[in-house]
Amino acid sequence: MPKKKLAVLLVLLHPAFVRAADLKSETLQAWDVYVRQVQLRIQDRSRGYAPFLRVDETQGLAERVRAGEIVVEPEGGKSPVVAPRGLIHDWVGAVFVPNAKLDEVMGVLNEYERYKDFYRPMVTESRLLEERPNRELVRLLMTQRAYSVTAAVETDDEVHVVRLDDKRAYSLSASIRVQEIADYGKPAEHPLPQDRGPGYVWRTFTATRLEQRDGGTYVEMEMIALSRSIPWAFHWLMQPLAERLPRSTLIAMLKDTRDAVSSEMRAASTGLRGSFQ
Repeated sequence: MPKKKLAVLLVLLHPAFVRAADLKSETLQAWDVYVRQVQLRIQDRSRGYAPFLRVDETQGLAERVRAGEIVVEPEGGKSPVVAPRGLIHDWVGAVFVPNAKLDEVMGVLNEYERYKDFYRPMVTESRLLEERPNRELVRLLMTQRAYSVTAAVETDDEVHVVRLDDKRAYSLSASIRVQEIADYGKPAEHPLPQDRGPGYVWRTFTATRLEQRDGGTYVEMEMIALSRSIPWAFHWLMQPLAERLPRSTLIAMLKDTRDAVSSEMRAASTGLRGSFQ
């Protein structure tokens, strides 16, 4: 095993890193303040005080996305953001789905029961728990693997969908329950108490913006997560991992969304809708 991989593995398994950590009130307060600021930015975009899509803020960026590039970067140029006894990871990215209408993209994003197909292997289970006009309650079991360590977390997410007009829409997804799963995939697998555990994920918030134009639909996602802080002794090694993992996750989500919408469009044109592979 390469020395760097072995070092990361030893850190992930080190008692100082994997021992249970409680989510502190000051950490949660910092998270709530941060999310409110994000929501205010979203309101500004939806009301026309700022460009609705972030790709329109940088010259040439929309053209790159329309040409097939998946653009992902940390919000504000830096991630994670240090909070009291925690880290806030905030990444935003965009992808373009050629020839797709807004309703076709929304159709895929609203098929929560099929997230385990669209976003595998990251989403292991997905279920719609409750549905009301413009509001859904969704349960997801998500896994991430770093070397031989698998982090698993089950979330209940409250999703609000806002249709601005026939070409634009956005959704906000906020976790209202987060439980990490210990010994995932092993006989001893069991859920940990809420707000207590390794602290890989304590809270999540996702904002998705959609706009149909230029012969297709732009999909922008801002994924935000709260995790425990990194023990200082391991900061030099784990910080790069903390930066790369959210980025790679968002890239995969955007790519999978584009692939799922394109596949559903092809299936619909041949009368085989629902045969996503």
